This record gives sequence, C-alpha cells and structure tokens, in this order.
Amino acid sequence: MPILSILSPPFPAQLPRTWSEERNKLLHCSHMNNYRIITTDDSLFETVSASINSLKRPDRELGVERLTSFDEAVDYISTELPEIIFIDFSESSIDGFALLDVIMQDQWLLHTGIIAFSKTPKDTERIEAIQGANIIVAIEETQIKASLSKIISIIMNNRRILFQHGLGMNIVENISGAFELNNDQLEVKCYANLIANFLFNTKKIDRKGKFNLQLSLMEMLMNGVEHGNCAITFEEKSQWLESGRAIGELISLRHQKNAVAAKRVYFKYTLNSSSARFSVADQGQGFDWRTIMRLIQQQGLLALHGRGIFITQSVTKKLTYNDKGNMVTFEFAYNPEKIDLTPGLFNKMPIKNINKGETIFQQGESSSCLYYIVNGYYDIIVNDKKVSCLNPDDIFMGEMSFLLNNHRSATVRAKTAGQLIKITKKEFVQSIKRKPHYALFLTRLLARRIHRGNHFDRIE
Repeated sequence: MPILSILSPPFPAQLPRTWSEERNKLLHCSHMNNYRIITTDDSLFETVSASINSLKRPDRELGVERLTSFDEAVDYISTELPEIIFIDFSESSIDGFALLDVIMQDQWLLHTGIIAFSKTPKDTERIEAIQGANIIVAIEETQIKASLSKIISIIMNNRRILFQHGLGMNIVENISGAFELNNDQLEVKCYANLIANFLFNTKKIDRKGKFNLQLSLMEMLMNGVEHGNCAITFEEKSQWLESGRAIGELISLRHQKNAVAAKRVYFKYTLNSSSARFSVADQGQGFDWRTIMRLIQQQGLLALHGRGIFITQSVTKKLTYNDKGNMVTFEFAYNPEKIDLTPGLFNKMPIKNINKGETIFQQGESSSCLYYIVNGYYDIIVNDKKVSCLNPDDIFMGEMSFLLNNHRSATVRAKTAGQLIKITKKEFVQSIKRKPHYALFLTRLLARRIHRGNHFDRIE
C-alpha cells in the first residue's frame, strides 16, 4: 500500500495564495531529480539505479550518477550543496566515514541529507551512532531492493522538511503533517530522522536535542508497530532478541498474516514557534498504560516493562495516552538559545553580542561589511517604517549593499538581544578563496531572495 502524505499548507492563511504557491515552488528548487551515489561497486550502482528508475513518471524525471573517488565526492558536495546523496559505507577504496568527517566539519555541508548503505548490522549501528550527521536512513545492502524505492518516495513527498537552509523563511513555525506508516522499521527511522534533522538544521534543537527527539520518535513509532499492530509481547520480544535474531524478522513473520499486514501506524506532527507536538496511533488492541506508568514512577529504568515510555517521558513534555492505550501524544521543547551552528567559513571570527534596541546600521550609511546572524531577531526599517524582520533563518543581513557597493537601503535595529559576526570585505574575499563553494551558496541565496522579492512586489 503506498505511503500517504497529507501536508497542510505551511504558511499562514492570510498570505496571498499566489505568494504561498511561489514559496512552495522555491522549496522545490533542488537537485532532487539528479541523484549521486558514491561507490565503485557496479552491482550496488545498478541496484540503486533500478530502484530510483522505478519511480519515474511522465511528469517527473529521475536519474542517478556515480562518483567513484573521495576527491570527486568532496568536490561535488562542496560545489553543489545537494539536498541528498547516497554514500556506500562498505566501500573499500572510498572511506565513507572519512567523507562524513569532512562534511561534519562544515555546518553548511551538514544540510545535505545522507542515505547510507552498509553491509552488516554492526556497520549500520556505527553509522546511526554518529550524532549531528544528517543521516536520513542507513540501509543494509540486502534491504535495498525491497526498501529503497519506498524510502525515496517518502523523501520526495516530504521535501520541505529535508532541506531548508538558505531560503530565508521561518516556516518551521507554520508546518504540520500526517502520515500513514507501514509496519516497517526503516520507515520509522526515516520519518524520525527527517523531523529531527529538520529541527536541527533550522536551529531549533541542538545535537543532544536531536538525539533525544530521534530516540523518542523511534520508541513511540516502534511501540505502535511491534506491540500495537503486530501484538508482540514484551516476553516474546525479549526471547527473540536473546536468540540473536533481529526484531525486523519477527515483524516480517507476523506480517504473513493478512490482518496484521493491513494495519498501519498513524503519525502526526505540528511544529510551533517554541515546541513540536506529536501523536502516534496504531490499530492494535491497546494496553494497560496506567499500570505501566505506575511501575515507571515507582521503579524508573529498573521496571521490566515500559522502558521506551520512560525514556520518552524523561525528554518530552505532556506524554499522555488515550483510554484504550493505542494512541500517545507528547511535546518536545526547542532550545535555540544553546545552539551555535556557525559555518566553518566564519567560525574563527569574533562573535559580537547585541543588546535589544541596538542599531546595527543606519539607512544611507556607506556599506563596508555584512553580518552573519548567529541568533536574535532584527527589525528592518525603511523611512521610519518597519517593513520586515530578520532572524537566523535569513543567514545574512546587509549583503546586497555590501556586494553592490551601495549605501544602506534600510536601518536595522535589534528586536531582541542577539549575536552577530561582522565580516569585512577583506575577510570575506580571503574566506571565499579558502572555500569557494560559499560564494556559490551566497549567489543562490541572493537569487532566491531577488526572485521572491520581485514576485512579492507584483502580488502586493
């Protein structure tokens, strides 16, 4: 049964429809139709190509190309800043873990979503244990034929929570979704990682928060799959794992019954300005959650049952079940004030603390620098009238006059306390010489803003 992706409009209802449509078009500007896989394995390349080509439609061109060296892969990722890339971590001649180290040293490269291929469960565990990496899902090579096209479909249906860097839109405050999941461990991991990566990339949570959110979502979603739809008891699961077999095998065994295979897990999320709210429902018989919650309160992690619930309850808020016990809701608070995702280009430059009400620059002044926004909110004032507000999602302020050698076209005043990095032209040129891909990124950022601004002028 195909995955259902029902996404509500991500922008406030009062925006003109054409403007919302234009924003959606911008969100879909990507490299998603041209995938790259980093491998020298002919068989793996053919398998991945076949999986992707199976998703082609008359209105959707898809393709996959291969990168066969470490340097070629680094050059492609650094130059193109792709939304998604496939990395073969079992590759002997290309060290996938070394490549991941290069990516993780630069915050802007971190926004590339990674589908990882591994040969063994041990390698998969090693990949999934790397905190801060933008891993969407790690797939063992024996699972590719059965699972990859399904994972790609999920990603294509949820592109706006895959890559948001540089769009200058604070859409995280206005986004929600509802999904229907099969009883599949890889689907669970994919959805949990997409949500957690999105909030991490938009600077709403830090690495610890990302890990806690991934863990909570996977625990609650897998509870719905295992104990809800598949009716696997705690004792059955323990005996199965103690025998050295993977839980996915037991789920597959239960799926041989049509009644079980037809059941779904329903996952909903709403991302607000300060927290995210989730609900997970299954089609099972429910369970006596009241007794489990009492045991958790009395024994904590020592309780034999409900450890996933205990872990989730310890890092989330307002965890509650319905009476039947087949639906759980919980909230996850953001911690943006603790986050510093300064790109590698600027991380050695001093950060300036900004007070609320402080003027950053005045309309009409000459322009000799631009600013990277670390945190805070900044009002844009033209002729004594507030016209907009910038925040870290906008990345820069003052870049247009800086690049065009013009005088400042607006006054910028701090709406809240914040932090900025002041970048002079000399520093900017020297930095671009070290990392040329930042010039390409800035060019794309400006092009999107100009395109968006021109369209906004027409509809206003």
